[in-house]
Amino acid sequence: MNFFTTDRITESTTQIRDITGVFSYLVEGNQKACLIDCGTGTGDIKQFVESLTNLPIFLVLTHGHCDHAGGAAYFDDVYLSEADWDLVEYHASMDIKTDYVNYCSPDIYKKLTGDDFCPVRTNGYKPLQNGQIFDLGGIKLEAVAVPGHTQGMTCILNEKERWILFGDACNPSVFLWGEGSLSVEEYRESLCNLKKYEERYDTVLMSHGTTEVGKKVLDGMISVCDDIICGRADAQPFQFMEHSLKLAKVVNEQGERIDGGLGNIVYRPEKIFR
Repeated sequence: MNFFTTDRITESTTQIRDITGVFSYLVEGNQKACLIDCGTGTGDIKQFVESLTNLPIFLVLTHGHCDHAGGAAYFDDVYLSEADWDLVEYHASMDIKTDYVNYCSPDIYKKLTGDDFCPVRTNGYKPLQNGQIFDLGGIKLEAVAVPGHTQGMTCILNEKERWILFGDACNPSVFLWGEGSLSVEEYRESLCNLKKYEERYDTVLMSHGTTEVGKKVLDGMISVCDDIICGRADAQPFQFMEHSLKLAKVVNEQGERIDGGLGNIVYRPEKIFR
């Protein structure tokens, strides 16, 4: 089975898509390579990445959810915000990983065996801190903390190539309800801090769905936060697995906002304020 597909998106950066559709990004400098996120742990992503580059590889995780940290056990050097260390122990467990793959790709899941899944990581993580710089040789990556989706949620900025990976921190439909997520009010503060970086990038990369979205998604998401906080949200019922939640803005069958706006939030009414 082919577990991964790739797309070269810049001179240094390759997008890797796993069987559930989640994206990881391999960034190559002159001396080192950084893999940003590692998918659900289906297939050996380290072996796959080693077929793409001869450089030494280390792993940076944007946050501790299973669809981004599932393959971490394959790597020696793994960076993750300390704020997500407790979360990843639960969320990247084998039960959660397999349930997620079954939910996203049930037909593929039926063909998998236990050997197709990465083991659970047991040897810990290195701290990932806001403002931390990773020098790959000719390319530098900067960690930008954006707590909300999880407490340790981190964006990655490549200023030389003028892109930033928002990932699950700020996308057209942010999940802000799970264990470890912050309130809408606290999330809005994180987004306002993220705006301070706007002059340093032109392209916004995603972790799900489409590869890129426009920079306006950030302003759109701040506006959605304002509507929820001020009681103007549509609060459309939203079901995810066994969870009954609310969607801030009404969408059509394609998941697009019917008012034409950009940005949406899945949330719990009891987690609006800090």
